[in-house]
Amino acid sequence: MPRVALHTLGCKVNQYETQKIAEDFRSRGFELVDFSDEADVYVINTCTVTRTADGKSRRAARAAVGRNPGAKVIVTGCCVETSEGALRGIEGVSLIVGNREKEHLADQVAGRLSVPPLRQSAIRNPKSEMRVRTRALLKIQDGCDQFCAYCAVPLARPTMHSRPFDEAFSEARDLARRGHREIVLTGIRLGRYEFGLTELIRAISDLPGVERIRLSSIELTDIPPDLLDVMASDGKVCRHLHVPLQSGDDGVLARMRRPYTAAEFEAFVTRIRNLVPEIGLTTDIMVGFPGETEAQFARTCELAERVRFSRIHVFPYSPRPGTAAFDMGDDVSPAEKARRKARVLDLGSRRMDEFAQRMIGTTVEVLAESGGSGLTDDYVRVAFRGDSRHVGEMVDVRIESVSRGVAHGRAANARR
Repeated sequence: MPRVALHTLGCKVNQYETQKIAEDFRSRGFELVDFSDEADVYVINTCTVTRTADGKSRRAARAAVGRNPGAKVIVTGCCVETSEGALRGIEGVSLIVGNREKEHLADQVAGRLSVPPLRQSAIRNPKSEMRVRTRALLKIQDGCDQFCAYCAVPLARPTMHSRPFDEAFSEARDLARRGHREIVLTGIRLGRYEFGLTELIRAISDLPGVERIRLSSIELTDIPPDLLDVMASDGKVCRHLHVPLQSGDDGVLARMRRPYTAAEFEAFVTRIRNLVPEIGLTTDIMVGFPGETEAQFARTCELAERVRFSRIHVFPYSPRPGTAAFDMGDDVSPAEKARRKARVLDLGSRRMDEFAQRMIGTTVEVLAESGGSGLTDDYVRVAFRGDSRHVGEMVDVRIESVSRGVAHGRAANARR
């Protein structure tokens, strides 16, 4: 039986696409193994959001070649769309596959390896099986046409596309039947789902077995007017939104080509907290964008303090060829970017602890994962003591302490 190992970099859309690739390989008789194991086929699903992501993508390909020089090493994903030449220069890479063709990747490889036809009894990787019974990603949208000044994603995924409502709902129903308790809706521009995001949420909420519906990253200007009302009224919709801020300074936002002001962002936060007081708000912040002054950076920190994000993802500006910002130069030094990043990370760490500490002494609902941990609906990681057999079940956990943003407690028996 041929063995395949997959490695994913980047966003939840990439994670979903890797999940589908893995299912295709499995249906064709491949055994799924960990990327650190020796395999006959390695698939690297790359990311190009920063230079760091590009570098990680190339290193993953080289690592696969080194692990088994005789294996077929396949590189796909966004880095292929923006830096194909650099990937082709890696000795040992067998196949380069763009985003548009990645859904047929298993067919191509199976044909080249002459593997047996479909085997329903294919051996499955235990790690993969543990994930199957917890949350599941469901991609409903792809592509971006906004062209923020710093972002290479529209270069890699330029075509806007929404999955038909019936197709998306059908997959959600299949996921629920397979035992998934939580479904995470994802897309490059999730809020631009053209067949009705809130309507799809309501339909999925009625499916037997679905306990939670979570949204991945969504742009402020894409949030449907009635989404917040649904979050406030439907107990299955997770009290969590990831809304990228990027900067708290209007001048920087304008140069970034972000279509909102700092005041508009803050007004949105006030509205959502009035409707869903305990919501977890997470975000992305970029530091060191070309021309960002110390005063402009300070305004970002001040806004982040006022908003009280429950988690902040921070990344320094990275010049991406083909973007508008690439021609602006890169005038903030690496040392200054590192200092600013550390400051925002410290701010985010404090706010993350504060958000989790409010749960001490209360009992919260956790979707149990392997390793005795899981997430609350408002996106707090909980580590708990209790019966380890309840993976994929909803468990009540009494919170006793918080350390580095992780809540710790004792689990009661799973309720379902």
